[in-house]
Amino acid sequence: MRFSIIIIASLALIGLFISILPTPEVAPKPEATGDESRLTIPDNGNYHLTNVTVFDGQQWHEHASLAVQNGRIVSPASLSDATIVDGQGGFVIPGLIDAHTHSWGKALRQSLQFGVTTTLDMFSDSRFFLAKKAQRSGLTATEEADLFSSGILVTSVGGHGTEYGISIPTIGSSDQAHDFVAARLAEGSDYIKIVYDAAASQAGHKGRFTSIDYDTLAAVVRAAHAQEALAVVHVMDLTSAEHAARAGADGLVHTFGGTPVSDELIALMKSQDMFVIPTLSILASLAGEGRGQALIEDSVFSTHLAADVKHTIANDIASDRVAEDYFAIAIENTRRMHVAGIAVLAGTDAPNQGTAHGVSLHDELALLVDSGLSPTDALTAATYLPYATFAIGERGHLRHGARADFIVLNNDPREDIKHTQHIRWIVKNGYQATAYFASQKVTGETPSSGLVSRFTHDLTSQLGGQFVVSTDQMMQGNSTAEITHISQGCDNSGALAVTGTIGKQFPYPWSGVFLMFSESMDGGYNLSNFKRIVFDVAGTDGEFRFMVLTSQTGRPSDVSFVITGQCRQVAINLSDIGGVDWASVTGIGWAAGKATPDFNFTLDNIYFE
Repeated sequence: MRFSIIIIASLALIGLFISILPTPEVAPKPEATGDESRLTIPDNGNYHLTNVTVFDGQQWHEHASLAVQNGRIVSPASLSDATIVDGQGGFVIPGLIDAHTHSWGKALRQSLQFGVTTTLDMFSDSRFFLAKKAQRSGLTATEEADLFSSGILVTSVGGHGTEYGISIPTIGSSDQAHDFVAARLAEGSDYIKIVYDAAASQAGHKGRFTSIDYDTLAAVVRAAHAQEALAVVHVMDLTSAEHAARAGADGLVHTFGGTPVSDELIALMKSQDMFVIPTLSILASLAGEGRGQALIEDSVFSTHLAADVKHTIANDIASDRVAEDYFAIAIENTRRMHVAGIAVLAGTDAPNQGTAHGVSLHDELALLVDSGLSPTDALTAATYLPYATFAIGERGHLRHGARADFIVLNNDPREDIKHTQHIRWIVKNGYQATAYFASQKVTGETPSSGLVSRFTHDLTSQLGGQFVVSTDQMMQGNSTAEITHISQGCDNSGALAVTGTIGKQFPYPWSGVFLMFSESMDGGYNLSNFKRIVFDVAGTDGEFRFMVLTSQTGRPSDVSFVITGQCRQVAINLSDIGGVDWASVTGIGWAAGKATPDFNFTLDNIYFE
């Protein structure tokens, strides 16, 4: 079996919120075992952290200290009149590096809250990456992880990566390789990611995507190396991995299940100093292993996860196309590569279904230990090895000159890798950053009434905000919608009428109407006292979606409902809509999808109760 790990389908709405980074949810701080919770990192960023055990990315140092000045690790002798901070026996590790993500929206903020101080993106909207790229050179206080990215990936027309509605360039032949790579590097890409499926060119291939051929793969790798860039390859099967190795790729950004790794592949990877980023977290989701649900139910993070994070990690992909031993083989393949001396880097493929930024990397470390790595090896996979592999500056270690990105833990991760979850402090650029247990919870204004609108005279919302058209045109789709006020609704008074079409240019089309409660994602309403939303509706027979946006998310949560030609009252229990923090709702919407290519409906008497 062969699969393409895809970015979440509702990436369709990223374009609307791509520049917005809302304040994440925070839960109460966990109980401390001593006085360490009352200690803080000095605001001036210059201090000497003593009485700690330090892991520098490669080695452990007992009874050690860490000197910080101007955002970097320095020799203690170079500090004068520095504040002494007693680490009270804590365990210091470098800030974690997630070597495979797809980042947008609040990804960098959420990552840092869980101790991930750097993230290596493997394809996302370039507008987000380029907007954030300059931040990584600073050494000031920040609440976001640093971002490095491949930018636009290398794929064919109709290949994996073209399905998200973001217009991207594609490559058609090997003679285009040099110019294609040069264009990506000119755009700001830090390395080159290639998508390759060896089976796509075989007769009778029934896969969803096309792929570049082997000659183009090899030409792109050569072009990347000629222009001094790493070339990494997305593969999901043994044959594709072997081809990538023969082509001279620097690394694989997934391992694979289904088929045991071959001796030939291991020998090729070893001889060429290739690395692998197994992304066991997403393969576990693909196999329905329930890792995210376990984080929710039985981890230090259990009571501190935002509603949208819980919703994302609780629902595995659980493909019925994978064999029962798929994930066990992926674990064994990772083990064999590690035993052979191939560098294994930690990456999650967040935020694909079943994973989330930051939190999933801690579980990836546990999966690496399950694959035979020692806890120290797993930490190295998330710190020093990404530093040694990618050109990301002095990150991932704590030697002199390194950026002062580190985590202070209460418990020793050598004893149990899950102790990385026992975070006391997170430090970014030498300054204390907000940890997952200490951030500010966003609570909107509580409305005096649950009435949204009766549309008696116009489209005014009694709850506040404005009704607006929402379609996939923001993602270069061609769906359409119009909203108008009509005098005859379900109760013979006014109503909101929506008419539109669902186009075919975007793979996840939508068209409808949204009521936005605020002009920014930081505003909204606290609707947590209500139990359900009720509305009258009539129109085109079919299935539609009711959607909810909150300040915590850049994409809506939704639930389906049915419209018929006859006026009927629909009541939706708010508890049936997963991933919503009802204390900070910024908008609600009604939308059509593929099931209703030409549609109309009227809304009336909308209220929460």
